[in-house]
Amino acid sequence: MEPLTKVEIQQLFEQYYVPLVEFSWRIVQCNESANDIVQDVFVKLLDRPYPIGSHAGSKKRYLYTTVKNASLNYIRKGKTSQKYIEETSFDEPEETLLLDALIYAEIVGHLEKAIDTLPEGCQQICKLAYLEEKSNIEIAAQFEVSINTVKTQKRRALLLLRKLLSPFYRGLKILFLLFF
Repeated sequence: MEPLTKVEIQQLFEQYYVPLVEFSWRIVQCNESANDIVQDVFVKLLDRPYPIGSHAGSKKRYLYTTVKNASLNYIRKGKTSQKYIEETSFDEPEETLLLDALIYAEIVGHLEKAIDTLPEGCQQICKLAYLEEKSNIEIAAQFEVSINTVKTQKRRALLLLRKLLSPFYRGLKILFLLFF
């Protein structure tokens, strides 16, 4: 196995950054730390190229495992320094919580990719409405359009997202039924 090239690492960064940050955030509960952890993983990968295989599944597994371990180390380090202050013990997240975090991160990643394929107007309004949780009035004021235009764009975005994500969610339903 040969180490990844910088171009391959860049492609992995672009593909997995958002879901990995979401996954790390579910563990560390801090947005800045989650961003730092994921960035550190990619910087280390650039500094010391590690042969992780050419199969997409092995690359993804490597990234999620590395981010999980880095996130847990971050918590351990924080708990160790707090222990001297508060004399509390460290409780590692349960395996089910880590699995939930992984599934949620994957869903967010697929949603982010799907939103990026929407037409520009739908994309912008969808991100403001659903990711930044802005009201229709705020969005209408920002784009200087009517509230009905915002509602129409949101409805259009949801219809397009349903079409784009339906194969993914059918697979998720089957997986859910098999394991739960």
